[in-house]
Amino acid sequence: MTMIFPLAPSTGFAPLPPRPVEAEEAGRGAKPLFIIDADLHVHFSNQGAAALAHEGLGAGGRFVCADKLFAARLQTWLKRRCAGSAPEELRLPVSMRCGRQVAVDAVHLGGAGMDLFVLTIDDPERMIDRNVDEVAEACGLTPTEARMLGLIVKGLDTVVAAKKLGIARTTARTHLQRLFAKTGTARQSELVRFVATFVEEMV
Repeated sequence: MTMIFPLAPSTGFAPLPPRPVEAEEAGRGAKPLFIIDADLHVHFSNQGAAALAHEGLGAGGRFVCADKLFAARLQTWLKRRCAGSAPEELRLPVSMRCGRQVAVDAVHLGGAGMDLFVLTIDDPERMIDRNVDEVAEACGLTPTEARMLGLIVKGLDTVVAAKKLGIARTTARTHLQRLFAKTGTARQSELVRFVATFVEEMV
């Protein structure tokens, strides 16, 4: 079904229709999404995208990035795509200001004389955080157990986790044993794998 929206007088582009705010977008659950034009002006961004602004991605109404190689490759693709000489989709790695690696998937939304592009960001760290939240809810973890799980999947052992949580080492080991029992795992490596693949296992 094709939907047509009136042109916005200031930009010449059709504004996006209003949409309900999904519960998932209330925090870090929203997958970052931008809609930009060939001049890198942001026409739409969700809450997940806004959360990346402090890390230097897409701030100030333009899709800017501190990773100069990524920026050059994206702009080259945008120009070539508008000219019809590049594929409709592109995936590029990008280094965030903090040093974390993410990937940007770009898709051309051309048609009716408009050149807009949807950019979605795959952020493994946020995905793991989301999975930790889902495991905590599904397995009935206490808040402390959930925080412990978050530290374990980031590679910390019980000694360091205990310090970060401000609890005794024996208490941290007890929390770890409860995590094993509630998730049906027996070792930290199994627990990490359980969290990393939780969405797929639940489907």
